[in-house]
Amino acid sequence: MFLLLTGTSLRAQQSDNEDGTYTNPVIWADFPDNDVIRVGDTYYMVTTTMYFFPGVPVLKSKDLVNWEYASNAVQQFKQHPFYDLNGGSRYGKGQWASSIRYHNGKFHILFLTLDEGGFLCTAAKAEGPWEIRKLVRPYYDAGLFFDDDGRIYIAHGYSRISVTEVDSTLAPIGKDSVVFDKVQRPGLEGAHVYKINGYYYIYATYGGGDGYQSCLRSKNIYGPYEEKIVLRDDMNLHGKGVHQGALVETQKGEWWSIIFQDRVGVGRVPTLQPVQWVDGWPIVGKDGRAVVTHTKPNTGVSAPVRVLPSSDEFNDGRLGMQWAWNHNPNDSAWSLAARKGYLRLTTSNIAADLPQARNSLTQRIFGPFSDATTELDVSRMQAGDIAGLAVLQLPHALVGVKAGERSKFIIMKNAGKTIDSVALGKRQVIFLKASVNTVSNQAHFYYSFDNRSFIPIGDTLNMQFNLKMFTGNRFTLFNQATQKTGGYVDFNWFRMNTRQGPPNLFKASSLVQAEMYDEIYLARVKASADTSHPGEQDIGHLTDGAWIRFNRVDFEHGYKYLLLRVSPGQGHIDVYADKDSSHPYVSVTLPATLSKAYTTIRIPVKQLTGTHQLTFKFRSNGGAIARFELVFFYQRYARCGERGAHSCCYRAMTRHMESILFI
Repeated sequence: MFLLLTGTSLRAQQSDNEDGTYTNPVIWADFPDNDVIRVGDTYYMVTTTMYFFPGVPVLKSKDLVNWEYASNAVQQFKQHPFYDLNGGSRYGKGQWASSIRYHNGKFHILFLTLDEGGFLCTAAKAEGPWEIRKLVRPYYDAGLFFDDDGRIYIAHGYSRISVTEVDSTLAPIGKDSVVFDKVQRPGLEGAHVYKINGYYYIYATYGGGDGYQSCLRSKNIYGPYEEKIVLRDDMNLHGKGVHQGALVETQKGEWWSIIFQDRVGVGRVPTLQPVQWVDGWPIVGKDGRAVVTHTKPNTGVSAPVRVLPSSDEFNDGRLGMQWAWNHNPNDSAWSLAARKGYLRLTTSNIAADLPQARNSLTQRIFGPFSDATTELDVSRMQAGDIAGLAVLQLPHALVGVKAGERSKFIIMKNAGKTIDSVALGKRQVIFLKASVNTVSNQAHFYYSFDNRSFIPIGDTLNMQFNLKMFTGNRFTLFNQATQKTGGYVDFNWFRMNTRQGPPNLFKASSLVQAEMYDEIYLARVKASADTSHPGEQDIGHLTDGAWIRFNRVDFEHGYKYLLLRVSPGQGHIDVYADKDSSHPYVSVTLPATLSKAYTTIRIPVKQLTGTHQLTFKFRSNGGAIARFELVFFYQRYARCGERGAHSCCYRAMTRHMESILFI
């Protein structure tokens, strides 16, 4: 039902609106624990990948909005057999919270693993090659800092932030010095260190789903430090704070922060927030709120729109940089050369369940939705093998083929249980599809014999962000042996599609949730009370004069009616088009009582054509507006051309969630 604009280009959603603005998330995928630096006119970002390898991705950008892969700093991690899924796993552990710095002509990435300790990666170029070295001791959520007097420090810790001076090998010179422990609540972490205008700043976070961003400052690296909360806001997802990341200055003297937001099933996504210096403090966002749409950074460089790759035809002789194996692969059991143009996965271990199967190839899911499709040749499977396409986290679900002694079956499994099974017959090639809605956190599965008509199978996966795995859900190509090894399957291609084009441009006949506003004033998002549509957000906490704004709505050739879904309230909604704030395009009186919690009302409107800005302003005529929930969206459908057809279309639309619709 999530039918936003789609296109034929099979790449991830962009953040650039192509009009001098961008819309958050700056990358709508699992790139958490962000650290960012600028070297010359290029920005580099490093993030967490835990137990996926190649890992420790380094991305680069010219404008902080359009990112591309530079390298994966760690190809495989051979520090323990569990990274090979040998005798155990590293789910919920592995590499995290990297710190990146550039010093004396080299890039340095410092990271921690809970079980194996601390590690340092170095390279002359961000593209690699990277050298990795184990440190004599670990540093928790560390921030590497090269001072201007040649001394080196690491800030680290959880709830008690310490500073440790280290030598060039990052071995400690002295003891850890606790510089701050007067925390507002347990969990201050993710420290990054900066020296700006004579102050040392430790930029840190109070972690958790509702986390918020803190900053410490002192004239001395060892303190004493004073603290200020520089951002405490959930942007446009109720209860999910924007926090943990980095500060960076552009060539033109602007300051920005890339910090993530936990978005449940899709993972933790980076957002780009403006920074204003107020009384010597880096205040993040705008007017105390995290921005959704904002003017792009002034970097002095004109950067083209770039989107991260997601699809792969397996024709290049190497995997695209977006791919990562679930734990270290067995390189003897996969190939792009054995059958040209195909990825071959050969079973190399017996696994009772998918999370224990080696050589499962994964990549991130992108919001607000992702459709992944693959073509699979199953002719060389062995009895007991299960191969196909999965959505991997805890729980996971899959659609695939299971080989029996004499026949094969198309199956759908959810949380380890077989939900549905269909005989494959004599066919040897099948097409599999997984469709994910990252707003409702649901995934559905399909199969096809012609890559045109897809048949749903099984039930719904309700995606979670389970800390036992600690990563966002991922699409996964797999071949799992349950009886004996040696069987193989060939994947011809993998294609992912998500929302295309400028992220804040919507057709008036397309679905748009209220939380996809560009700007908001006074109002806030809250979890929807409409339990029949999980994951939806409402606009609530309204006071007189509150408003939300959509900067670009394309009315095409015009619509005659506005459909608005609301719950009971007192007051009015004035809808303004473009810059006219005196003459409403349409005014709506809220229903004071309703027979149901939500209802859809229809209002005739003057026809607009082309693209317009819409502002929805709430007023109470001198009194308080009763709290009510509101979600705007524009539903895509075949336009009703005849006058008598409007009522039919209207009835069809009212079955959907709280909304706005033009018909």
